[in-house]
Amino acid sequence: MKKIVSFFKKYAWVWIIVIVLVAIIGDAYLTRKIDTPSPSPTPTPRSSSYKNIVPGVSTEEELNKILGTPLKTTINGTEKTDEYKATTGLRRHIAIIQRGKVVFIKEVVTTKDTSKASDIIAVYGTAPNILYSKYPNATFDLYVYPANGIAYLGHKDGGLLEIWYFQPTTLDDFSSTWGKDYSQTKPTEITY
Repeated sequence: MKKIVSFFKKYAWVWIIVIVLVAIIGDAYLTRKIDTPSPSPTPTPRSSSYKNIVPGVSTEEELNKILGTPLKTTINGTEKTDEYKATTGLRRHIAIIQRGKVVFIKEVVTTKDTSKASDIIAVYGTAPNILYSKYPNATFDLYVYPANGIAYLGHKDGGLLEIWYFQPTTLDDFSSTWGKDYSQTKPTEITY
């Protein structure tokens, strides 16, 4: 026992330093400020636009300034549908205006245009929703990005017929308005 006591007395200054260091480290550890990560803001989905015409934001005047005078105008209650020249003479771009604001644009895509489905996928990712024509054996499906306000009528090989621009919405709202001629279930194909 005397050996143990003499050992501790002999190295007392070492033991004091060890105890002080443990106390300092313990105090620093227990009283340190814990960094709680601040929640990062949820990124706002990128909304779409056609030639800087933003559905829900752009006015009819801005639309006509960019696309020119409509070739045909149809008024149905408070809704106005304007048709504009496209790169094909057979089909036309369509814009729907409500209360002076553009709410929907249908861009016609032809072989003369450079737009491809891969361009849309590069910006918005793979389409979260695919709607199908109610007609059996239709070869073009509607790929919908409701949160981004864009959809395209295209073939699975990447070909495009139309690009639709609208205000960001939910799939249910989209399906009951712009996509009412399409279904979430694929129709049974008819074979001959």
